[in-house]
Amino acid sequence: MATEKRYICIGCPLGCEVTLTIDDAGEVVGFAGNKCKEGERYVLAEYKNPVRTFTATVRTRDSSQPLLAVRTNKPIPKTLQVESMKVVARTKVAPPVRIGDVIVPDLLNTGADVVASANLSS
Repeated sequence: MATEKRYICIGCPLGCEVTLTIDDAGEVVGFAGNKCKEGERYVLAEYKNPVRTFTATVRTRDSSQPLLAVRTNKPIPKTLQVESMKVVARTKVAPPVRIGDVIVPDLLNTGADVVASANLSS
């Protein structure tokens, strides 16, 4: 028996509601609702391996700015968001830090670095 999953495509400004039909083996057997090929690509990727840019804050050793905004420099698998938060929660930085500085290299072996999203002056 086939099942359906619904997604809102963010591949273009249309925001189509796309229905993905999946067979009992977990294979995609149909798409409906997308108005462009980007919708099909987006939904297929979202079903097979959803990724997100990870954003968080890290603690600092600067009492005037106790938290520093950080993010990954590329999307990572959505399934690693909680583990990523645990890694970042153990991280503490000292000034000076510039936007783009690597805070955590190769986060969880994803190839993505956690980088500073703001400056931290000394």
